[in-house]
Amino acid sequence: MEALTYLLKVTACTVLFFGFYLLFLRKLTFFKINRFYLLGTLLLSFIIPLLQFEIKREMVVTDTQVSANVPEIKPVNPAPVQLIQPVMLEYDQQAKPEINWSEMINGAYVGIASLLFLICLWRLFNLLKYTGRYTKNSNGLKLISKSAGFTNCSFFNYVFIDERNVSKADLAVLLKHEEVHARQFHSVDKIMLMVFKSILWFNPVIYLYDKALEQVHEYEADEMTSNGFGNEVYVNLLLKLAISKSDMPLIHNFVKSPIKDRIKMLFHSKSKNMKKLMYLLALPVVVGLFWLFAVQVVYAQNIKEENKPSKDFYEGTLKGKVIKIERGVIGGYTFDLLADGKIYPVEATRFKDKIKIGDELVAYITGKAVSFKKMDKSGKVIAQTDKPIYFPAKITTSDGTLIYEEKIENHAFLYEANKARFATSKIKTIEKSDNGKIEKIVLNDGFFTINLNLKAQNIKDRNFKAGDQVLVKFIGEKLVAKNTYATDKMIVLYSEPKKYLIKNEALYNRFYFNDGKQKVTAVKNEPVIVTEVTKPKIISYTKLKGDVKNIVSYMENAVIEIKGDLLKARKVEWDRSTSTITARGASFEHNGEINISDKMIFDLVKNSRITFEPGQTQFYVPDDAVKNIHYQADTILLSKDKSIITMLGNASIWSDFHGKYTGSKIIYNSVENTAKIINANVYAKEIRRGFRADSIKIDLKAGKSLQYGYEAYKL
Repeated sequence: MEALTYLLKVTACTVLFFGFYLLFLRKLTFFKINRFYLLGTLLLSFIIPLLQFEIKREMVVTDTQVSANVPEIKPVNPAPVQLIQPVMLEYDQQAKPEINWSEMINGAYVGIASLLFLICLWRLFNLLKYTGRYTKNSNGLKLISKSAGFTNCSFFNYVFIDERNVSKADLAVLLKHEEVHARQFHSVDKIMLMVFKSILWFNPVIYLYDKALEQVHEYEADEMTSNGFGNEVYVNLLLKLAISKSDMPLIHNFVKSPIKDRIKMLFHSKSKNMKKLMYLLALPVVVGLFWLFAVQVVYAQNIKEENKPSKDFYEGTLKGKVIKIERGVIGGYTFDLLADGKIYPVEATRFKDKIKIGDELVAYITGKAVSFKKMDKSGKVIAQTDKPIYFPAKITTSDGTLIYEEKIENHAFLYEANKARFATSKIKTIEKSDNGKIEKIVLNDGFFTINLNLKAQNIKDRNFKAGDQVLVKFIGEKLVAKNTYATDKMIVLYSEPKKYLIKNEALYNRFYFNDGKQKVTAVKNEPVIVTEVTKPKIISYTKLKGDVKNIVSYMENAVIEIKGDLLKARKVEWDRSTSTITARGASFEHNGEINISDKMIFDLVKNSRITFEPGQTQFYVPDDAVKNIHYQADTILLSKDKSIITMLGNASIWSDFHGKYTGSKIIYNSVENTAKIINANVYAKEIRRGFRADSIKIDLKAGKSLQYGYEAYKL
């Protein structure tokens, strides 16, 4: 579509340039200047949209202070207002043939342009067939005798004449006229216009350009010829040969242009030289088009990096001085960063030995925890932080030297509850057979490669192309090389956003219902069951956006009721395809208690909630959720009553509602449903994050965990 947009800009330029010609220049007798104006503006019309210049303008930002005397305005009714629920249309997962209008328009344009260009070449070839036999006259013209078809015309210095019907006196006038065309290279203009008409065939103005340029050619030749033979003799010859017609657009026919206009122009008084200044009026048109199509103005707001953050600061850059380093009341270390007169406690457990008081640091903050609690086995709070803690993704010195950077671990794919794998990636290549069927699609996200072998699925598709961002779901993968997987069991491939899809119907129906919900089997060999999904009730929000096809809603400052409990969050992402709600800057009221966290994940199928805070992650699940605890290890030791299970070497423990915990040693108390993991690694698929820790204590029943020496990474 970019090429068509460019051609539309070219069309706009031709309209304005030709409009100026009609209004101011058409009746002037400066024929040579008019000729070059028409040719020059036509070329400029193609050049101007290609030019790209950027002008930056700085916006002046005025800091405003809110008066302390301004009274607080409260709503009359503080209760939440029931807003109209957003209507979410059902996304039909079935593949439907879609008309790609962009491809159709491009194809139609290229087809017509190519056809017109071929016709132009055919006419040129047809014309050159007659140039083999000619006689030269004294002025360098090549005369070709031709009594039928196009005659009494010229192409470059080839002149076609009808010697039978033209007297010697008239022939001299005619040859003088065609000599002007040849010496001024008017045929070059004709060929250029033929090419331009092939490119801009949809633009009616290009045909007016062609007509105007041909008219200027004839005016110029008429003027120079009549100066040698007189106006009356020349006009009589024009009238005598006026009945001659020609359909050959590449030649200059002696009488093809309107005779009346040519005769009027012969007797028209010559324009005064002062009127040449009118051509300068075209400069504002050129400047205007240049500004419209070639110049982009960018307004840059001059924001200083060290501007003072707001009181609700939770993400961004802090630049300041270290004034204190201390151990936290629940473990770990923090340092106080003085930035713009405000103190920010920043988490520093992983790099405390690399900083000291007085250091000038730059902290790139990605999260804020309001408070931390340390509880004993009974759930009693024995220690609690009294100030928020900010979590950095990166710490550098003021001159840019790196001190700490959060490590992010990548995974090739994740698992859904129905055991289907899914991954977000980008199409690297698409291999097709001779008949257009897709045999293989190679995905690569910059870290991992997934080869989708589709030869057996008999798929034809023209919507997907290399470079597209996609979401793929599959099973049966095999590791074929380092960071490279291959599978011939692709379930479905979605474009992102969800506009196109390729679906394996048999596998899709095995793992999903028609509405896209997952089929989750509770126990092997039992019928497939679907847990009833909790339906949240939206109370209020300040902003809502989303794509109906993606079945995802994005809300700001939202209040949502979930099974009688109240969620308030700065940002909410409600994904109906996975039945999850992700809330940031959230508070959740449950049974009279309010839990505050930077991030919460709600699983509406499992009725579970995950509250993520570095150092403490809590999984809130239904009362009957602690079932089917699974574990494995290289060595397993049991106590006499089999209530204490000790796992050694590549140990792991998990359940249907909890993430998978792995470590070098796990001690599991099956009576209390608690576990202690040494050298732990946690895979929390619900929040697509992982954690590493020196040790973790888990209460599987209460859904709480306490980590020591942790490190978070994204999945």
